[in-house]
Amino acid sequence: MKPPITDLEFRALAEKCQEGIANEAELKAFEEAYELLSTRHTSWDAALMGEKAAVRNEMYAGLFDQVHDIKRKNKIFSIGRYLSAAAILMIVGISTYFFLNKVNPQDQSVASVIVPGSNTATLTLADGRKINLSDAKNGAILEQTGIQITKSADGRLMYKVQGTEGATAQSLTYNTIETPKGGQYQVILPDGTKVWLNAVSSLRFPMSFASLSERKVELSGEAYFEVEKDKAHPFKVVSDGQEVQVLGTHFNINSYKDEGGIKTTLLEGSVKVTSKGTKQAEVIIKPGEQAILNPEGIEIVKTDVEQVIDWKNGDFIFQHESLKEIMNKIGRWYNVRVIYDKDVDTALTFSAQISRSKDIPEILKSLESTGEVNFDIRGTTIKVRKN
Repeated sequence: MKPPITDLEFRALAEKCQEGIANEAELKAFEEAYELLSTRHTSWDAALMGEKAAVRNEMYAGLFDQVHDIKRKNKIFSIGRYLSAAAILMIVGISTYFFLNKVNPQDQSVASVIVPGSNTATLTLADGRKINLSDAKNGAILEQTGIQITKSADGRLMYKVQGTEGATAQSLTYNTIETPKGGQYQVILPDGTKVWLNAVSSLRFPMSFASLSERKVELSGEAYFEVEKDKAHPFKVVSDGQEVQVLGTHFNINSYKDEGGIKTTLLEGSVKVTSKGTKQAEVIIKPGEQAILNPEGIEIVKTDVEQVIDWKNGDFIFQHESLKEIMNKIGRWYNVRVIYDKDVDTALTFSAQISRSKDIPEILKSLESTGEVNFDIRGTTIKVRKN
């Protein structure tokens, strides 16, 4: 029995076939190895093999180049030999793609400890008690005078005011909901305002707004708000150095410290953004606009709102985003640490759209397909290398 061919040997054979320098024995060895390979991959696995369209385009491009070279060298093939050569080139294209881009079984086992984020958060009560919302059963979690806190089956925390007297007594009692790396959660505040929290974020809010002249909450990280209309009680979101005031509207605030400024993006209605630093400023933005607070002041830019709230809709949408920004998002959602080789240009930009439910090898492979970078996964650490 012949010893099994190794990946390195197969790669060498594939390269010889593509370059047109393989002899008969090597072609035969390659075909035998391909037969073995084809039995291992009976169905198309995009995570291992890449998207069909991309592979097909690569194969066609390789085939075209080979035929062009043949014509340029004035070599003449019979139609039968030409089709045979084309078939071998197609096999080489697919097989090389499998072997050069497949996920090593060891890498798969390493990557298996990294999973996409989920609905998980911690609720901290006014008395300091903490409730892990992943472990808490669905239904009523807590009942205090005039307030009921309920966890729904679809991952929402709901506050319901049951009586004005109790609500008044609880008006200055604050709760905080926090999401970890790899977590997200939705909370419905006592006034009916809906808030979606992204990973590594927290929201501090009163258990009731009944006796307050304004509805004020404190945000760290990123959240999307759908504010319940109440003209008599403005809704305010306080972040680090910024306050956003609205009456009833839909907007997103990104206040991550590693994102280069606080970004407030408006989808519906109007909001007033006020800076609280040494350079005080105040702007009103319209739907489709984003206010960026940085040390120089507040800048207003037009933006793609679908890209801004991609996280809320379960996607990653990268449009000319830097490698640093992309890996920050991946790190938060997959709960991984990201490190870079010193020669990696973190300002490189990429564009892609992919579901946040995908396994991490597939996310990283889409970035690797550009030929600019590659990734090494070890436990929950991802090392970024220059290609």
